[in-house]
Amino acid sequence: MKRWLLIPFFALAAGQVFPQLMRAEIDENYHITAHEIPGMESLELRDDSFEQLPGFPKAYPANPNFKNLRNVALYDLDGDGVDDILWATNDKIFVYTYNGLLWERALTAVAIYPPSVGDIDGDGLVEVVLATGGVQVQPKLYAFEQDGSDVAGWPVSLNDNWVLSAPALSDMDGDSALEIIVSERDFPIGYVHILKGDGTPFSANWPVALDGTPAVTPSIGDVDGDGKKDIVIHSVNSRYIFGLDGQPKPGFPITTGPAQKYSYQSPVLPRFSQANQLEVVGASHGDAPEYYVFGPDGNSRPGWPIPTPGNGPTYSTPTVVEIDGEPWIFMGRTLGAEAGDMLFAWDADGNIRDGFPINKMGGCEGIISVADIDDDGQFEILFGSTLFVGSGPGFLHAYELDGTPVDGFPLQPRGLTYLNGAALSDVNGDSLMDLVALTYTLNFGAAPDTVFLNAYNLNVPYSPERVLWSTYKGNNTRDGLLAEPLPTGTVAPGQADIGLHIYPNPAAQQIWLFFSLPETMAVTASITDAAGKTTTLLPEQRLPAGARQVRIPLNNLPGGLYWICLNSGQKRLGVKPVFLQP
Repeated sequence: MKRWLLIPFFALAAGQVFPQLMRAEIDENYHITAHEIPGMESLELRDDSFEQLPGFPKAYPANPNFKNLRNVALYDLDGDGVDDILWATNDKIFVYTYNGLLWERALTAVAIYPPSVGDIDGDGLVEVVLATGGVQVQPKLYAFEQDGSDVAGWPVSLNDNWVLSAPALSDMDGDSALEIIVSERDFPIGYVHILKGDGTPFSANWPVALDGTPAVTPSIGDVDGDGKKDIVIHSVNSRYIFGLDGQPKPGFPITTGPAQKYSYQSPVLPRFSQANQLEVVGASHGDAPEYYVFGPDGNSRPGWPIPTPGNGPTYSTPTVVEIDGEPWIFMGRTLGAEAGDMLFAWDADGNIRDGFPINKMGGCEGIISVADIDDDGQFEILFGSTLFVGSGPGFLHAYELDGTPVDGFPLQPRGLTYLNGAALSDVNGDSLMDLVALTYTLNFGAAPDTVFLNAYNLNVPYSPERVLWSTYKGNNTRDGLLAEPLPTGTVAPGQADIGLHIYPNPAAQQIWLFFSLPETMAVTASITDAAGKTTTLLPEQRLPAGARQVRIPLNNLPGGLYWICLNSGQKRLGVKPVFLQP
């Protein structure tokens, strides 16, 4: 590790003035401010331990008023088997491959959130959907084909109002095309829209009004177990769950302001029990901010809510993953120069996990990613910081799940990491894991600001099962509905390795699954695409113990990278990636 400077802030050494340590904050109108941190804290600055990929970082002029939140999207748009980087900033959207720029498009307003990715027109190919906003501009909701051309009927204006926050994509009517669920800011209230793939309203029931400004990206799932999708969204003051008829579910809305208010903390929808219902996980700010888990009736799960330490606000968006069959709930909070409890991990019942909370300077309100980034067979967490050095670098931290820092971290890219995070994949086709992160400068008018697209080579092998969570709301549809988790690639204690193998791979019209069962059991097989959409390929079959082979037709699925999962009830038996030829 190359280390080069230890800085005592607010101190002089041989007449030299050292850079200022700063803490970033955001208000409810997307305006980011920064404050000097008093005291004599020391901070070790050094060269980064990992090299960036050739051609990175890439720089682009930032909007002077609004900066990026929630990082980037990774998806293989050009079908070469390697993820591309989809990102938008100011008035442009870009798609980069490892060979360079694939395409870019100009926008009429400001892009703040990352694009969402999914098949919105049912043609078997994904589209890229992006929200824009700002003041004294004409915000639009965009939908692009994989080559960057406009989808027919797009872009769409929501009465020239700001489109908040990011679009969520979900199949609301079972026709295999994903609808677009998005909110419109019409201060002092807002509206929730469901749009079809051609940009027209889903039904006469939509849009529906909220009692205040929309505060979060919607989450979509069958929360109450009635077999129909529900829409979970918050205004700045209230929690809502809507049915497809546009009517609030019984008991909603629940007004919690001013004790608990909402901005940016988009919830996610895990299933913590065998019941056919989902729960809503998130955080709040306000007079009595908290971390919460509540069910379809609006009642809190036992053990929740949990007050934030010191009654401090948080804009943290949750990460929820399953590790060794157990749920882990991660959320952070803002913090300044004083070291304190700043990142938490709980089980489903609100019990703090061993090794947590992490206690250090600086807070975390961005994406908390979970991946095996050091090839030790265990998962680590990665997150940005509220802190930065006024002269340039921000910080990307990584910790083991026992609370110890990972060697080589924090990374110190140029610019703030505040409210963004780290996306993880192989973006240059060398089978090694790469870390992709947006950062930005904050000069407050003294000089133009810049957004940087960073891409580090972590020098460890990459495979999809090594990454549990690395994008806003867990998958590129932003629906917050947690897909069945991919296993670690290691066998859980007490579970036999079934030796799952797929042939052929790459595949075209069909595949064969080869595996060996330790006992007679009922099994199913599913396939999940890179946007998080899961389809059952093999209905439940009861198979005897021993070596088995099963032929599975692929039903004309579009080309791209997928994951085949073999399950027995709630138990994951095995998972393997497979590439389908176009």
